[in-house]
Amino acid sequence: MKRLLTLLALSGAVALPALAQMTPAQTNLDPSAARMEARNARGAQLSSVSPDQASTNALQRCASLPAMYKADCEARVRGEGQVSGSVIGGGLVKETVTTMPQTELDKMMQSHQPMTLPAPRQ
Repeated sequence: MKRLLTLLALSGAVALPALAQMTPAQTNLDPSAARMEARNARGAQLSSVSPDQASTNALQRCASLPAMYKADCEARVRGEGQVSGSVIGGGLVKETVTTMPQTELDKMMQSHQPMTLPAPRQ
């Protein structure tokens, strides 16, 4: 009987912190883990995307690139160029080659602003 009471007391003590944590914001999880769990939980609610919509979305992502990169990005979205590598091997490399006169390239490089990465979130 004494062992049973001790066991019940220990199980209550272990369960009490779990009951006190009602929301992911109140847990001791890091914020990125909580966001990932919330995103994964919503995954079943996402609607399917048709191949045409996926292509349109990919082309829209190319639209924000500088002009000298935009044409190659759009060509890769359309499936042009060479593909090497494998998903199992770590990823596919899609390559397109654009040939232009040196003077035009120099002109584009002078007017081109380098792309910057966003600052990491703290």
